[in-house]
Amino acid sequence: MGDSLIFRPKKEIFLNGPANYNQQSILDIRSALIAAGTVDVVQQIIEITKKRDLNDWFTYQLVRKAAGMIIPKSNDYLGYTTVKWFLMNQLGYNAVLALSEKGVLLYIKSDDPIFNIPTKLINGAQFICLNYHDYNYSIENLIDQTIVSEFKNISKSFTFNISKIPESNPQHYIEKELAFEYAHQEEKIKVRIDSTVRDYFINYPVTEYYNQFNIPLSRDTKESLIHSLKEKIEGMSKKKGVEYIMYFTRNAFIFEKDSDFFGREKRLSPEETLLYSKSDCEDRSALFYALVKEIYQLPMIVVEYEDHITVAVKFDKPFGKTIQYGNGLYTICEPTPQNIDLRIGQIGTKYKRENYQVAFSYQPHLSVLDK
Repeated sequence: MGDSLIFRPKKEIFLNGPANYNQQSILDIRSALIAAGTVDVVQQIIEITKKRDLNDWFTYQLVRKAAGMIIPKSNDYLGYTTVKWFLMNQLGYNAVLALSEKGVLLYIKSDDPIFNIPTKLINGAQFICLNYHDYNYSIENLIDQTIVSEFKNISKSFTFNISKIPESNPQHYIEKELAFEYAHQEEKIKVRIDSTVRDYFINYPVTEYYNQFNIPLSRDTKESLIHSLKEKIEGMSKKKGVEYIMYFTRNAFIFEKDSDFFGREKRLSPEETLLYSKSDCEDRSALFYALVKEIYQLPMIVVEYEDHITVAVKFDKPFGKTIQYGNGLYTICEPTPQNIDLRIGQIGTKYKRENYQVAFSYQPHLSVLDK
């Protein structure tokens, strides 16, 4: 993000080697952190968060960096995780540690629907695990857990919603040329992409579709991509322009399932889809949705089948395969490659017979999402 965190301990944080995985070790580390003046780092994080208008997820990325500076992760994992727990609580969140003899898990109080990572119900509130990835997404050996808490009566709920990408150092941007075929011609789109987005979201959990689809592009990426696309679609009708964007998201990337590419379910933000060479239907649909929303502000619905996600757009005059939603007809625009080359308003034979549901809709005149 370009900001610096500085920590000059008032007193050395002396830990006699990696701590044992027990509650007393956590309390000892906590006392050492207070004595060393670690609350100074909390104030720095608060100032950067306000200056950058950071969402909770990016505030947590600062906490991770601060924790690694205070007690390096490679030196003492319990110490490093305890620092994160301490800092998050100092920042006003409700974080707990789930401790066992073989490890420690960090949970944060959150009301967000999150999938594919552990959650706990504590005193009627949902807590979501933030360090599941450190155990290679498997915690079967972490049983008989003891909850270590700050016992806070009032705290703010952590949200995974991303409404803004923080500006990055210009040196972190990469130039990329994305090639695809449209109307039997090779097309090329040039875009500048913030490479740090990959690190920001590498451990971002699987959220609801409306959350994933509405993660914005970074400023320079949006400006360069929208400029390139608008040059290409200038003079086209809305139908042709949307179809051009559809072919871009469909053919500019290699298709591969998350399980094969990442080894797990991972929903990419629109900018991550631009960064990675491979992606699946969820990722391309999110990018298509973001581009149509930015360029045309047309109403859209995100259509969810049992094993597929696609997007339908509401035009002035519906055509082809449409889906009734509310008072309007929405034309299917398939952003993901299928067995045959589908034009706008066409859908794969398989999905003509399958049940679907509308995950959410975008209604520009309301300026809100209908979840």
